Amino acid sequence: MWYNKKSKNLLQDESGTATIEAVLWLPVFIAFFCLVADASFIFFGQNKAYRIVQDANRKLSIGRLSTAVEVEQYITTQFASFAPNATIVSDVTSGTVTTAALIPASDLVATGFITSLTNASVTIGASHLVEY
Repeated sequence: MWYNKKSKNLLQDESGTATIEAVLWLPVFIAFFCLVADASFIFFGQNKAYRIVQDANRKLSIGRLSTAVEVEQYITTQFASFAPNATIVSDVTSGTVTTAALIPASDLVATGFITSLTNASVTIGASHLVEY
C-alpha cells in the first residue's frame, strides 16, 4: 500500500521542472557571458594600444625618439605582452608623425568562443605635430 501511494505522489511531483529549462538556457547564458567578456577585452586592448601609439608619437614629437623606425620598435615592444601579431606603420612627414596599428582581435579576446569577433581586427591611428 505504501509503495502505491509513494509512486503516485512521485508522478505528480513537479519540483524538478525548472531544472529542464535551466539546462536548456545554460549554453545561451554562457555564450552571452563569453561575448561580453571578449568584447570588453577587445575594447580594453584597443584603448591600451591607442594610448601606447599616442605616447610613442609624443616621444618622437619632443625628441626622445628620433625616427619612425624607433617609434615602430617602441610600439612593438609595448604591444608584445598583449598583441604580439600587431602590424605597426609610422611615418614622419612635413612636421607630423602619423602612426597606424592593425591588431588582430584574436590577440585581444579572452575566450575566443565567438569566432566572428576573433576574425575581426582593430585599427588604431594617431597623428602628432613634431616640435622643433
